[in-house]
Amino acid sequence: MLMEEMGEEALLIEVRRLFASEGDDVILGIGDDAAVVDAPAATKLAWTTDMLVEGVHFQTGWQSAEELGRKSLMVNLSDLAAMASQPLYALVSLAIEARMEAEYVLDLCRGIKSGCDEYGLRVIGGDTTASGSGLIINISAAGSVSGDAMARSGAAPGEAIVVTGALGGAAAGMRLLAAGTGDAYPGLLRAFRSPEPRLAAAMAARDAGATSMTDISDGLATDLRHICAASGVGATIDIASLPHPPELDAACREHGWDREALALGGGEDYELLATFPAESVDGALKAIEQRGDVRAAVIGQITADAGAISVIAPDGHESALKTRGFEHFRHD
Repeated sequence: MLMEEMGEEALLIEVRRLFASEGDDVILGIGDDAAVVDAPAATKLAWTTDMLVEGVHFQTGWQSAEELGRKSLMVNLSDLAAMASQPLYALVSLAIEARMEAEYVLDLCRGIKSGCDEYGLRVIGGDTTASGSGLIINISAAGSVSGDAMARSGAAPGEAIVVTGALGGAAAGMRLLAAGTGDAYPGLLRAFRSPEPRLAAAMAARDAGATSMTDISDGLATDLRHICAASGVGATIDIASLPHPPELDAACREHGWDREALALGGGEDYELLATFPAESVDGALKAIEQRGDVRAAVIGQITADAGAISVIAPDGHESALKTRGFEHFRHD
């Protein structure tokens, strides 16, 4: 059945059934003009929103509808992780072509629901509309903040720069899918299709003394520039220290890709990028691995030269960082 045959009202009946909210804190959920929740007194809320657009961030044939739905939620949770926020609620808006299969849309919603169940949050509202061209998924998520929220500002000269996980795999996976190849590299495809928000690792990083934090969504180069700009500092990156997924070397050799360029500018890694005072970084690395179940690595140092970011090559040569991450509207 196509969406033009099902219609919006029938879709919303199914959506309300799927996302039925339980809990005393949700006073009004899906079905009213706005959701109403009973927020505990003195609770801070962090809000984020992310939009995924067909033809820009994905093609429907690159992953199942459930994988796409789950990922659309995970990218929001990655933002909440960067703020050291615990997810609570989500609003889901979809722009859908009339001739899209209704079951695809329902599977997309089931993927979102599976992510909600996994990370303990609830969908309490949203919107649907017709799209003239392609699928658009927009999710807004809210989470509670205990104490002070993490931010991009706060990094100071001499501090260590730390990343979780591995870099470059998601960008390589996207290239493989765009080329219609990649069966030999399931880990790279998984990195693109199924990112994991580093919620536990973020809490561990905050408790271990992180001074600034963000998630790596647009590429390490861009997101490090964000921290430097917000903190009024510069940075030096050791290229040899950048962590890579196991399959990336082989894929780069086969396709002639630059591994470091993917790690610095590929984007969609959804790992954490944080800074720590030198005296606390060893303990932070251990805490992140133990509580967050992910490895973390020191990849460089914050400097006092505001806005200046340099990279140190494996041969010791230092040069200005020229790589740019993803940026909408740019084509250079």
